[in-house]
Amino acid sequence: MFKKNSYARKMPYGKASVFLLGSMLCVAGARAQTSVLTQHNDNNRDGVNATEATLNPYNVNTGQFGMLFKVAVDDQVYAQPLYMANLSIAGGTHNVMFVATTNNSVYAFDADSGKQYWHAQLGPAYNVNDEPPGCSDVLATSGIMSTPVIDPSTNKLYVVAQTWVNNVSTHSLHALNVTSGAETTGSPVTVSASGFNSVYQLQRAGLLLANNTIYIAFSSHCDHGLYAGYTMAYSTANLSQTGVFNPGPDNSQSAIWQSGNGAAADPAGNVYVVTGNGKFDGESDFGESFLKFSSNLALVDWHTPSDYVNLNNGDSDLTSSGPLLIPGKNLVIGGGKDGYLHLLNTGDMGHLGDATAVQPPWHATSSHIHSLNYWNGNLYLWGQNDYLQMFSFNGSTFNTTPTYKLGVQALGHPGGSLSLSANGNSNGILWAATNTSLGADGTGAWHQSVPGILYAYNATNLGLLWTNEQNAARDSCDNYAKFTAPTIANGKVYLPSFGQQQTASGQVCVYGQLPTAPLIANGTYVLVDSNSGKALDNPGFSKKNGTVMEIYTVNNGSNQQWVVNNLGNNVITLTNAASGEVLDVVGASKSNSALVDQWPANGQANQQWRVTSTGGGKFELVSVESGQALDVDGAAVANQTEVDQYPYQGHAWQQWTFQAP
Repeated sequence: MFKKNSYARKMPYGKASVFLLGSMLCVAGARAQTSVLTQHNDNNRDGVNATEATLNPYNVNTGQFGMLFKVAVDDQVYAQPLYMANLSIAGGTHNVMFVATTNNSVYAFDADSGKQYWHAQLGPAYNVNDEPPGCSDVLATSGIMSTPVIDPSTNKLYVVAQTWVNNVSTHSLHALNVTSGAETTGSPVTVSASGFNSVYQLQRAGLLLANNTIYIAFSSHCDHGLYAGYTMAYSTANLSQTGVFNPGPDNSQSAIWQSGNGAAADPAGNVYVVTGNGKFDGESDFGESFLKFSSNLALVDWHTPSDYVNLNNGDSDLTSSGPLLIPGKNLVIGGGKDGYLHLLNTGDMGHLGDATAVQPPWHATSSHIHSLNYWNGNLYLWGQNDYLQMFSFNGSTFNTTPTYKLGVQALGHPGGSLSLSANGNSNGILWAATNTSLGADGTGAWHQSVPGILYAYNATNLGLLWTNEQNAARDSCDNYAKFTAPTIANGKVYLPSFGQQQTASGQVCVYGQLPTAPLIANGTYVLVDSNSGKALDNPGFSKKNGTVMEIYTVNNGSNQQWVVNNLGNNVITLTNAASGEVLDVVGASKSNSALVDQWPANGQANQQWRVTSTGGGKFELVSVESGQALDVDGAAVANQTEVDQYPYQGHAWQQWTFQAP
């Protein structure tokens, strides 16, 4: 039972407006275990996990961070791994990673140990050498090429597989039980529509779950045959088809591949995709266009750049990055193979012409744009054969001159595949996977498997933190998985790989905090606030449950002495020597500015604190329950100032030293 808070809570000085903004934007960094159930984390497709309380710029380095284990699978992995926290499976509660391969396999692994729970094989996989004759963009099988999506309300994983049986290609939508891999009622269904020819279609863009509907977008195998950028909708209730839109009915084409990035959906349920090369007439044909649909795929609005003819003639697919919805704004951004970015108003996309865009398209990178991230007012991209860049957003438009541009050049195709982890608006880390070789044909990862690398950068200034080649013997993940971004959840990074062979080889490498001696050894300490120089203090040597802790001039009394007990992975409890009670967040609250008190030990997460070094013998203490830091209220320095929790922002009043009494 959680205790009742008998203490009246005042709003701390200087935090009222920040508290309200944080509530609206959900930046409190709640520590409840995070799940990643769709490509690039959410339906905005911003690529951000903003509830990562373990990994930060201080502990992602080659001494503290590295590979924990890897799992092998039966073929290449183009789909981003998905992650369900606290799933009831195999007689217990576990964090589970789901991996799909081009051999039409779906796996469920324990996300913390690599133990396999199940493996579902969804039929003989289509091979790019079957029909039409050859496609060098994919090396062999292309059974599952898109990222599945998970509905946690029904425990179903939805995935599209392309099979080849008796010289017939079929695309099927499967709904698998996440605990067993078994097909659920009504699954699978054949994906079809008027004019749809499965043999020429590639299902590459990640699946979208919105409006109790699964949205599926299609592209081609190397532009062969009569393909088109069909988008289809299927009800999650019974897998019945509820909508179809073909953006290229007159001449095929207008593929929606988006480098594997999924269709996006806004809070109102509108769906967004971007098409590639194809005829445009603004009536029935919508090549090189941003498209906005209603929930049943009726076309609501669209935008086509002024130079769509040049885009077509130059094979400069506008679709290459897919759409990214700016959180909290009526804006969508995307870029194509020509390196230009387009920012549009989702309330009025403007139809034909650059003059209707929110700002003129700008040449952000020299070549293809395949991956975009947006966090904390910054847009991140690493273009093909170019450099990692960050562009700032002023609330309405982007600065077209990058705030930061790094000197590490991508080697040919495709540039960096990006994800970002953060704890609310702090401790941002940009994770970038890319290739490290131009390969035999000099193009990079375009037509071959080549070695890869994973970078970790400080998302605030793009300072390099770590790569998995700094200690390659321990951390290398072999060949780069083309276009596939890593997944970050609950202190671990899940990196797909094509393994060590050109074909029929795949794996996922799992990185996290390496086992080390505790940052703070078990023992008795006085905790001193780095801003005020005063000690964490149990006022009046109180033995009363719920007494709120304060700061006070250091006197080394037993009420200022705290017994550290390590629980593992630098998670500790702090027991007051005077009272025998532990440091505790009142009511197990996850709210900004919740008070910190003492309470009898009960093993709950609000009594556990994760220790992170901030350098110079100072440490951040983060509540495991809330993901917020131990904080001196209002940055005050006066005796008897209360102690609370607040999102970590690097301030001295959120940093503590452990001193001998």
